[in-house]
Amino acid sequence: MKVNSVKRLKVLFLCSWYPNKDNPTVGNFTQKHAEAANIYNDVVVLAIVASKNTHSIEIVESTTNGLNEIVVYYPKKDSFFTIGNKISGLFSHIKAFRLGYKRVQEKLVQPDILHLNVTYPLGIWAKWLKRRKGIPFVVTEHSNGFHLNGDHSYSKTILTLCKSILSDASMLLPVSEDLKNNLVQLAPNSFFKIISNVVNENIFKLQPRSSSTLKKLIHISTGYDPQKNLSGIINVLHKLVKIRQDFQLTIISDGDVEYAKKLVADLDMTEKILFQGPKSTEEIAKFMNQSDALLLFSNYENFPCVIAESFMIGIPVISTSINGIPEHVKPWNGILVEKGNESELIRALIQFLDNSNVYDPEKLHNYALEHFGYHAVGKSFDTVYHSILKD
Repeated sequence: MKVNSVKRLKVLFLCSWYPNKDNPTVGNFTQKHAEAANIYNDVVVLAIVASKNTHSIEIVESTTNGLNEIVVYYPKKDSFFTIGNKISGLFSHIKAFRLGYKRVQEKLVQPDILHLNVTYPLGIWAKWLKRRKGIPFVVTEHSNGFHLNGDHSYSKTILTLCKSILSDASMLLPVSEDLKNNLVQLAPNSFFKIISNVVNENIFKLQPRSSSTLKKLIHISTGYDPQKNLSGIINVLHKLVKIRQDFQLTIISDGDVEYAKKLVADLDMTEKILFQGPKSTEEIAKFMNQSDALLLFSNYENFPCVIAESFMIGIPVISTSINGIPEHVKPWNGILVEKGNESELIRALIQFLDNSNVYDPEKLHNYALEHFGYHAVGKSFDTVYHSILKD
């Protein structure tokens, strides 16, 4: 629902990650940010996607919850690059952006402000639009590639490019304080404001919970094991089942989790650990409403949307104490454990199973509304835009 304001700005959301036909869930948190910003301003999304399923440039326009979206696909070359393939891919990318921006102009004429979502790789176009068109830009950053001390960080070449882009932005809007601390090392003279991931309060609703001796845990992720450590969760639950039986875990994943399914089968845990494939936002909310806690055991993160969604539903979070997670997960709304410490996770699960009634669903929900609600986050973006444009 759009809100009337003194002046609704024309905002271009330029997205390096965005849901598309090849990967319907990638960057879904960016889509949610765009929907929140669209409450107070007129937003058009532009995403440029290299696709193996496209043989020529294809432009797809759609509307999601009142949000105008333009996704431009161009052919993705094989990984075994030749110089010719690289040059061809570059020209296709440039052409895709120019055609996409032409569609943007048909809707907005010229944006008042550009909101770049994830610096690499489309940040170069934000910089170009600022230089050529005089359009200021802000950057919302989610990427783990800026964990500068991690082995998953961007290469030096990409970091150098990102530094140039970040330094040219009017304001940087990382989703966590931890991510800000990394970005400061690249752009020390920039202005910062933390604006968290967002949750649609009209979908993730607080509802009455049924009491049961069987506590249902839920895990939602890509299942990429070096990051999400699903194998660690499975090992822990295999140890826990020898102590008690009053729990069950459902894993919802849009990634390749065959390794996890095999491990569960090998450990004879198929009755305790269930798997679900990709789900819509509404379906995820339904599964969460049937759960008692979110379980994460990640090795690195920024601040996952699923934590904010859990709080909005009114369920606590059991997670590793890494990166941006401790900024919101506290003793009154969850339990934190050391990264990779399986013994500590077992103790945390036992603590939860013995004391699951100490968490106040309404208090968790109200916290989520204040920090992650569509109106709260949309208004934060609106304040930033107007402060930059001085109107």
